Amino acid sequence: MTESNDMSDETGSKGQLARADRPWRGDEHALQVAAAREAGLPAGQTAIDLYTEGFRRGLQERDPADGAIVLRGRTVLRAEEMLRSLKPMLRFLRIGPDSIGLRVVEGEFELRVAGQAADASEPVQGAVRMVLLIWIASGLIGFALLQGGSQMAALLTWGVGLLVGASALRRGQVSGRTMLAARLAVGLGILAHEEQLILPPAERGGS
Repeated sequence: MTESNDMSDETGSKGQLARADRPWRGDEHALQVAAAREAGLPAGQTAIDLYTEGFRRGLQERDPADGAIVLRGRTVLRAEEMLRSLKPMLRFLRIGPDSIGLRVVEGEFELRVAGQAADASEPVQGAVRMVLLIWIASGLIGFALLQGGSQMAALLTWGVGLLVGASALRRGQVSGRTMLAARLAVGLGILAHEEQLILPPAERGGS
């Protein structure tokens, strides 16, 4: 990752990070957790779910510039301190340090996961294996039909196999990226609840 694999603390308008359209609010969070507790629901899980939803609101599944997954929020940590807190989660998700970019600007962070890492996640690899099986099977069937003298049927089989395989690969790439982005949001939600050192993004002046 070339452009986003930088870890820095910045100040000033030049380094200002983008903001989520729908901010997370601490007062609303506390009220919903209290309501869940009064209703007999597990307050801890409710808090994690609310934090996770807050991070999802600041989530960009694919940055048009470089294809990275981007998550935003707030923190009292410096970039290197936050990165240390993130290491267990990133290790669990099998995301290498070279695929991560982290910036902290005036108490707001931007976490970027390289597009190559998102497209190489386990669901995508599973889709690639399935596509290879589809193409191999259609190739063998088409070859058998060709040997039997049915050239048109062989060409049709090969064409259908290619189309089905390409469609399956595309669906696998999309679902794999979506799944990884969701896991990242959940991981940040758990970290926010346990350590209280990061929060979902909010408007300037919000809780």
